[in-house]
Amino acid sequence: MRSSNVFTALLSIVLFSTLFGSAGASNTDYYLGSEYKSNYVWGLAMNMAWHELSENILHGKVKLKTGDEIALRMADQFNEAPFTKNDLDEKSYYIKSGYGQKTVDLINKESRAKFPDKSFEDLKLALGPKDIIAYAYFLKKVEYLTQFKEGSVWFEEKEEVKGFYAHTPEQKDNVEILNYWDDDRFIICLKLKGDEDEIILAKGFEMDNPRDALDEIAKYNKNIPSAMSHNDQFEMPKLHLDHHREYDELKGRCLANKGFEIYCIVEMFENIKFDMDHKGARVENEGVIAIVSGIATKEPKIRRFILNKPFWVVMKRKNNENPYFILGVRNTKLMEKS
Repeated sequence: MRSSNVFTALLSIVLFSTLFGSAGASNTDYYLGSEYKSNYVWGLAMNMAWHELSENILHGKVKLKTGDEIALRMADQFNEAPFTKNDLDEKSYYIKSGYGQKTVDLINKESRAKFPDKSFEDLKLALGPKDIIAYAYFLKKVEYLTQFKEGSVWFEEKEEVKGFYAHTPEQKDNVEILNYWDDDRFIICLKLKGDEDEIILAKGFEMDNPRDALDEIAKYNKNIPSAMSHNDQFEMPKLHLDHHREYDELKGRCLANKGFEIYCIVEMFENIKFDMDHKGARVENEGVIAIVSGIATKEPKIRRFILNKPFWVVMKRKNNENPYFILGVRNTKLMEKS
């Protein structure tokens, strides 16, 4: 056990896909996150599938034939969400859209061939020749330069859970400081093997929405970080989630795009898996949209970088500002009891 400080964690992993854009509403307003055991989580795959549907099939933004304000607002969020494949490396994703069962079969075959470690099951859909499928899959595995030390940590002073911490100078070298206000508000970055990706941890920010944390992180994107001193401390809990979301708000909604008026969304779901431990992190995410024609349904001072209160975890390509995954942790339900 390394600390008994209060720990109300809200953790958000952002595997950056796209962050800030032009004037008007902040691009961070368009992250359609989910609630998972009272924690916030967002993955890139559903946005990828939605944009693939828009660009490759509809050749324009998705339009819905409905007066339901929630469905229309969600469609607008997907349509306006900033996204570019330049924010990802080609080896980390697979995207496909098309018509009929032959496309479903091709998706199952090609995605598994490109990603042998894919843990999600093959799609079990039965589509007619004119039915539409849009699919996106993302997998990223990263390792720290040096493994941290495993141990027990406290979360909200309520529960002792499994975690890890920096014990040796080499392990402390894993941690770069982007900004430190005090022990309850800071932003740090964990060094990874290779220069392509990074994990950012932000504690002390509003936890209902990642906007504040992402806006603050963006300020330090180009800054040179500082190192931990030998007196500084770092520790955090191990994290695990396995999340499935059905987009019931959009299922059964018919399209209003010209030439697609008889098409309706019959399946729309995503799967997200995330693990973070003393060795590194792994995020896996897929988004599926099936649209059927003709059917409508519904020493100084010792600085303590102790992640024991609500915080965000952000992952992104190192030379891009935009995230590809966000997770918000507000309780111990993503952790394993010590």
